Amino acid sequence: MVKSGIYGKYRGTEYEITVDMDNNIKIITEEKGKIDSTFEDLYNNGVYTKIVNPSELIDCVSIVLYGMVQGEKVQILKEKENEYQVATGSLLIGNDLNLPRVDRDTWLGWVPKSKVKLMEEKTVINPEDL
Repeated sequence: MVKSGIYGKYRGTEYEITVDMDNNIKIITEEKGKIDSTFEDLYNNGVYTKIVNPSELIDCVSIVLYGMVQGEKVQILKEKENEYQVATGSLLIGNDLNLPRVDRDTWLGWVPKSKVKLMEEKTVINPEDL
């Protein structure tokens, strides 16, 4: 699936970036080829993290992924082989797309990939502001 979240380069390699509850900036990957002995897999689930200084990061961007279905903007939540799970908070869009209502303000359902045009918004961010 297309990337969504905060990404940046650390020593020439791109990683996803997150901030933990102690305001530590962490780089994250599931790719063993991107790690060395300084990364840890805290929960033994194949997700490797490393605390870094903001000054070590370059080319940081925030990427927001969404989809256009029948001219309507929807959230992209998950991906299957041939479908995307989409969600909206709009009654009109939910009804137009025949999405099941799962909550007071949420319509959620699976849509064939062929009917979804993926879009992304990229915003350059300063790693010092994370």
